[in-house]
Amino acid sequence: MDSLPSLRCLRAMTAVAERGSVLGAAEALNLSQPAVSRAIRDLEKALELTLFERHHGGMLCTEAGQLVAHRCRRVLHQFGHAERQLAQLAPECHVQRLAQRLSLRHLRVLVTLAETLNERQAARRLALSQPTVSASLRDQEGRVGTPLFLRTQRGLIATPSGSLLTRHAKVALRELALLQDDIAAWRGEAQGRVIIGALPLTSSLLVPRAVDALLRERPGLDITVHEATYDVLFEALRNGELDVLVGVLHRIDPEEEMAQEVLLHDHLVAVGRPGHPLMGRPDLTLETLLAWPWIAPPRGSPARHSFDQQFNTLGITPPTPVVEAGNLGVICDLLRDSDRLALVSPYQVHYEVQDGRLAYLPLRLQGPPRAIGLTMREDSAPSHALRALCKALRDVSRTLSHVPR
Repeated sequence: MDSLPSLRCLRAMTAVAERGSVLGAAEALNLSQPAVSRAIRDLEKALELTLFERHHGGMLCTEAGQLVAHRCRRVLHQFGHAERQLAQLAPECHVQRLAQRLSLRHLRVLVTLAETLNERQAARRLALSQPTVSASLRDQEGRVGTPLFLRTQRGLIATPSGSLLTRHAKVALRELALLQDDIAAWRGEAQGRVIIGALPLTSSLLVPRAVDALLRERPGLDITVHEATYDVLFEALRNGELDVLVGVLHRIDPEEEMAQEVLLHDHLVAVGRPGHPLMGRPDLTLETLLAWPWIAPPRGSPARHSFDQQFNTLGITPPTPVVEAGNLGVICDLLRDSDRLALVSPYQVHYEVQDGRLAYLPLRLQGPPRAIGLTMREDSAPSHALRALCKALRDVSRTLSHVPR
């Protein structure tokens, strides 16, 4: 549990890199010079790297040291964010110098408790005793000066302050994990981990092709793909649990500090089973299809909004679907042996059409296109692996512009 560098080491690393000397760092941190020197030696030993060139005039970062200092600043930056937001949320908090008040063990216990909402389960996951976890939580709450969880008969409930601090703790711990990836890439080792959130529209074609291309180029990478609704994946991205979210771009509040990149634009198509009575009719319009049985996405979902918008654009009241479904496998099964219709993205059903399980209706829809792209935290510093994934996604997107509609 304590294999990563301590926050004391990270603070010393950042201060020496910025001040150029142990003396300057000691004055900035209000520590003794031997304490700062010891922290730097501990960090170099833990990472098995030489982080500074030592001269009579001071200390200069090595190439590896610059890389480590960059990630250290980003970890400590999360504490600064948390301090400012906690001060607004709970003015009674002891929010000054959180990076000095808390440890990495505190952060891990906090995050695990937020995920399990149970001290016994958290202890089991962390390989600690339950009293140790309970004591760590009490210690954190004492250091921060406000409750982080409420104890109930059903378990723990995070307070607003606990939820806020947990979010920044998750991002800080992810930055430390990326430090290990950065070092591996600097050493020429093709390893690292990328965690992708894929919305349904991209999980059938875009993301699998990009991941396949990336693994052919860098077989040592560890890639995880999570599929869920937009709200669930966006919250995971905010919390540092995802590196990138791939799918239909949504309007995001500027305060969320997210960056978006458009990869391609998507137009819906009408699909049915091969041999559907409408397949041979070249004069199809949406209005002539209103009486047919429709499968539509669940009410209230972004996909349902796109479905309704196709009809609303023409001044037509959208049909009442006979089935509401969002799972592609369910939709395909419902279309296969009936005369039902659906509006989907050609990127979702590319292989189903290619294999003859579904067919496009001869209908050109006029509704507005949807932008598909990447969403990342604005302050993120992509690892080598994440940059390679984004390049693969861009390359695949260019080929997908030729997918038949």
